[in-house]
Amino acid sequence: MKALFPLLALLLPFCVYQAVHAQETPELSKDYDYLTRMHVPSAVVRCVAAFDHWVEFTPKYDTFIVPDRRVLSAKIESDSPVFSVGNPIPVDTIVIMRAFAKARGKPQWTRVDSRCGVRDGRVVGVALTPDVKPKIVR
Repeated sequence: MKALFPLLALLLPFCVYQAVHAQETPELSKDYDYLTRMHVPSAVVRCVAAFDHWVEFTPKYDTFIVPDRRVLSAKIESDSPVFSVGNPIPVDTIVIMRAFAKARGKPQWTRVDSRCGVRDGRVVGVALTPDVKPKIVR
């Protein structure tokens, strides 16, 4: 376990992790009905709603957008028993989507990888990781 701490110390500046208690998961409003009509799995719809709700209260980001095509192609994994090494919450499924977030007070959008843990039909954890690509200098 101690071997993980140096690794986590390196990864934490690049990740934003937040546990979402099942009691605090927002009920789906009519804002997300169109996703249901598009036959998006309910776990994915719940994750989009949880991210929208979470971004309202996080100090790092003020806006979060997942394009419809990314919602439709969201990856749903059910082979992992925990949300992440840094946030070992037991989950049934993990939903992974490419999204965009705008940092609070900044004009530019950042491409992020979003991960959402779902247990018993409720969102129990969310994570946004900025998509860091190495710049090629010529």
